[in-house]
Amino acid sequence: MGAAAGMVVFFLLYGTSTLHPTYDAWILNGYDEWDIQQHYAGWVLFRNSHWAFPLGLADTIAAPDGTVISFTDSIPWASIFFKALRGVLPSTFQWFGWYTLFCFAMQGAAGALLCARGQAKTGAGALVFSTLGGLLFVMLPTLWERAFRHTALASQWLFLLALYAFLEYRQNLHSGTAKFPWAMPVLAFLAVGIHPYFLPLVMMCALLAAVELGRQKKAWGRAALQFAASLAAAVVGGVLCGAIGSGTGASRSGYGDYSMNLNALINPTSRGGYTWSRLYQVMPQQPGQYDGFNYLGLGVLALITAALLFSLRRAVRCLQNTKTWWHRNGPVFAACVFLTLFAVSNKIYWGNTGIELPLPAKLLELCGIFRSSGRMFYLVAACMVVYAVYTLRDRLPGRYAVLVLALFVGVQAFDLSAAAQQKRQKFADPINATVVNNDQTASLGAGHTQLLAAGKVREDRLRLLAILAGKQGLATNLDIAVSGSHPAAEASRADTAARLAAGRYDPTAVYVTTDGATWENWQAVFAGDDSLNFFVADSCYFMVPAV
Repeated sequence: MGAAAGMVVFFLLYGTSTLHPTYDAWILNGYDEWDIQQHYAGWVLFRNSHWAFPLGLADTIAAPDGTVISFTDSIPWASIFFKALRGVLPSTFQWFGWYTLFCFAMQGAAGALLCARGQAKTGAGALVFSTLGGLLFVMLPTLWERAFRHTALASQWLFLLALYAFLEYRQNLHSGTAKFPWAMPVLAFLAVGIHPYFLPLVMMCALLAAVELGRQKKAWGRAALQFAASLAAAVVGGVLCGAIGSGTGASRSGYGDYSMNLNALINPTSRGGYTWSRLYQVMPQQPGQYDGFNYLGLGVLALITAALLFSLRRAVRCLQNTKTWWHRNGPVFAACVFLTLFAVSNKIYWGNTGIELPLPAKLLELCGIFRSSGRMFYLVAACMVVYAVYTLRDRLPGRYAVLVLALFVGVQAFDLSAAAQQKRQKFADPINATVVNNDQTASLGAGHTQLLAAGKVREDRLRLLAILAGKQGLATNLDIAVSGSHPAAEASRADTAARLAAGRYDPTAVYVTTDGATWENWQAVFAGDDSLNFFVADSCYFMVPAV
């Protein structure tokens, strides 16, 4: 039922247009920013690439050397699966709508599993209670904010299932029925090939499971091996898809620039300018902290507040129970503190007021592996919701727990209703013409093998040109990767510009620039060559040799 609730929310937010696999115009327009274009470009170019090792290597991107699609955030495991089916797929095929629907369903299912755990005091209403809990998880703004803007990061079910696996394992250890938690290495393997930012969150749950084995059974050696199994699965998955060992350093500069502002939990601001709250007003933050969006929603905030009041009342009345709770959940609390500190980073701000703590260069480089640190709070937020739901369930009689949880879900829905309406409207907006769906570029692939850019390309046309190349079956020297350096592709673009300026070209290549003066120079250089076709499409300037 939780999965069904997740699917209902998806349809209410986005409708069904994104589920048509041959309809990609909504991607060409972007979604809040250009990331969805980058993800799609990675896929359409990867599907045309030769099979190689690692499996996620695309020699059609940043040619001649290529890159791995982990660096285009094109969800490697999904891309590899569909590439294996490319022989039966239509020429235009996008799966991002179906994948996001899957994420909403899995978020609801994982949330329902978490809320159904333990001795639910809801009697016949247990299913209703867990479904409402799943719905609450589906209505977390962090899921809505990432869906389609950064599709891979909508896969938040990964760490929700890891959290569920940990809690079940801890309970089974206590009852003496625990078996090896195979879910942890499986989720670690999946995470590294979906989006590496979810790997630390899954591994944190694996670490907590290992710590519990050590604490409860004093089997620290077994605990270390158990954690190592998850780590090994992550390494194997990373090597297979190319996220690890591709010859590119994992660290990037800018740790702290994309961190979580201290006001993030009550600050309803993000990319896209959505009205995330009917109550809270947008507050200032540092420029890059849009990526640290962690607004919880009024219903979740109210639920957590109520849970804290229940806990405070219980602490006053029975100190021993409180001590027992802290002993049981101390490692989880410590993990949440660590993840929160990492999410906030060394640039600690409330709004625009804050301090920046100096860190050693080596430590900054290490933290730079996950420089968009605000995402690390996702697991903390999930733990807060689980704590609040369990507290509500344990302190109220069954039917009242259902009614009160339904009330908080209703408040959450009301708070997010304006954002929901805005997201629905996005798919009602007209589709703009682009270089991809232009009549003049519709048959560029006929008789040609590559799309070569000469020199630098405008940022707002880069990904669209890459999509054009992929859909036309062309390799390209355009570099759309967000990680790593690709000097061979950069040299190719410079060499292409030099060759054209010298009056030489490859008849199997299509040439493009976003600089009008450069294009006019091409026409002057090749003025006597009637086999060349010059045209402009969407501020992109083409030179196409006749086939």
